[in-house]
Amino acid sequence: MLPIKKTIEKNFPGFVVNSGVKLGEGWMSTVFEINGEWAFRFARNQRSSKDLEKEIQILPYLNSIISFNIPKFDFVGKQENGLKFVGYRMLPGILLEEDSILIFSENDKDKLIISLAEFMTDIQSISTSLAESKGVPVVDLKSVFLELYESAIEKMFPLFDNDIKRYIATRFDEYLKNIDYHSYEPKLIHGDLSPNHFLIDAETKSLTGIIDFGDMSICDQDYEYLYILEDCGRGFTHDLLKVRGHARPEKCLEKISLFVTFDQVRYILEGMEKGIDSWVAEGLAEIQAEMNIAKG
Repeated sequence: MLPIKKTIEKNFPGFVVNSGVKLGEGWMSTVFEINGEWAFRFARNQRSSKDLEKEIQILPYLNSIISFNIPKFDFVGKQENGLKFVGYRMLPGILLEEDSILIFSENDKDKLIISLAEFMTDIQSISTSLAESKGVPVVDLKSVFLELYESAIEKMFPLFDNDIKRYIATRFDEYLKNIDYHSYEPKLIHGDLSPNHFLIDAETKSLTGIIDFGDMSICDQDYEYLYILEDCGRGFTHDLLKVRGHARPEKCLEKISLFVTFDQVRYILEGMEKGIDSWVAEGLAEIQAEMNIAKG
């Protein structure tokens, strides 16, 4: 705790750190609760620091448009290693877990779906030219997934059996060769709408806020549903698509399911790169489960 205290107080003379509790830590950042009312997020690498810069630039605009609580950075500082950190008043509500939707009642699910639809409409109303001017990248998903496929062929395929290789190849081919999947109007998206970034009122189960905007991008708006499908399930995602007025939700679900497969491939590759066997095993298990469902 002492290094964090020194870093904060050095950057912001007059701010006294009386207490601190680590709220979470990942590959990208570490978050502390400071003095029982502030959340301070510290970048752990250059990519995370760059993502924070993106949030610093655009969140003030999002705060004026989005109907739910999102971080408002009152403190923006720099660590000894040059990486950025930010501080903001803790938002009301409790954070969900990735699988929390499983224990929601149908009524609570319906309320959350309506709120998420409102959030998506809000964020996608932001001008893409404004977002780009604030450092939000324009992402060509076709190029991203072609590169991912090439990495899978090079690094994964020599190690895995033919059934898995065929399945993965079929999934990439289905996406890359479908012209309809690449005809869309780019929109600003949050990019990481997983339940563990949803703040919920403990009593009413109503959505109170959303955090962690570091993965924002301008791309295919259907990509926003990736973690919704992965963590909340097909029925929940289908209903959300319907509420948002999607003309062909079933067709869209098939496209989003491809994004889920690609996310597992990315997870496996990251596990191989970092030497984390559990990531590789978890990603393979998810792909195997997909294969089993596809076989009926």
